[in-house]
Amino acid sequence: MACTVADRSTIIDFDATLDRFRRYGSDLANRFEEGVFSKVIRTAGGPCLVSLYRVEDRIELRLTPGDGAARSDSPVLDAALDEVTDVASDPASDTAIDEAISAAGKILGLAFPLQAFYAFASGDPVLAAAAQNHHGLRPNLQVDPFEMIVSSITAQQINLGFAYTVRSRLVAEYGEPHVFDGETHYAFPTPDRMAEAKPGDLLPLQFSRQKERYILNLARSIREGEIDLAGLAEKDDASVERELTALVGIGRWTADWFRARYLGRGNVIAAGDLAVKRSIERHYFDGERVSEEQIRDFADRWGDYTNLAVQYLLADYGSGGT
Repeated sequence: MACTVADRSTIIDFDATLDRFRRYGSDLANRFEEGVFSKVIRTAGGPCLVSLYRVEDRIELRLTPGDGAARSDSPVLDAALDEVTDVASDPASDTAIDEAISAAGKILGLAFPLQAFYAFASGDPVLAAAAQNHHGLRPNLQVDPFEMIVSSITAQQINLGFAYTVRSRLVAEYGEPHVFDGETHYAFPTPDRMAEAKPGDLLPLQFSRQKERYILNLARSIREGEIDLAGLAEKDDASVERELTALVGIGRWTADWFRARYLGRGNVIAAGDLAVKRSIERHYFDGERVSEEQIRDFADRWGDYTNLAVQYLLADYGSGGT
């Protein structure tokens, strides 16, 4: 049995949605190769490999447990689940399936209201053109908040190609390798694992001392209970920004991307991001340079569609964002 996570009723361009995971080079923790996206997630039943792929007019999910013995496609959460007795009788396995489907929804950006956004965009010639050019594009959300922030720190003030390179080195060095069907996949490093690193350990991976300090401080803050990243989902935007920017090396830019790429908030714009600024300047200001605050004020017109508007303008500009 196959678990369908999106069918013909879902507006989605599978390849365009996942393109950012291959455009800038290898991402060991998020692999998109030969039409299959693969990611190791940590579930109640242990590490599992989530694989997403297109079959005709639907997107399927396959779940492979950490013992390397793949289930025959993934069980579906309906009557067919009863046919898979070894999984249905195990509550931990049921939870793992739920967690995998939740992760797939984030990776594919399935919660974003594309149909409503397209109707909204029709009143703005620039957004309408971007929506037509990139129809079906859905912004990805990160599954793990620690991975989201470390990825943002890694991308600070460098091009995305190099950011992907050093992040993959971090995953290879500190991530957890797991073998599924004879092939090794890496889970993104945990805060506990990164908290064990010492100053200077990340320098051979070409992290700067400053970024190394930010990452290690974040990992230790999580380990010591000073911040609960997952718990930020229950807080308002001001509280999220306040708690994140209280950490060493986390500024508004990272907090904005966290709200956009992990929490999936609708009314957020990383106005300090160079690609975001340039895309809006090109589309709306004839290329004239404007300030970050002018960008924020301008984006107010998009309201709860701001996150989507930004992602579509970035796609039109030729960038996938951080």
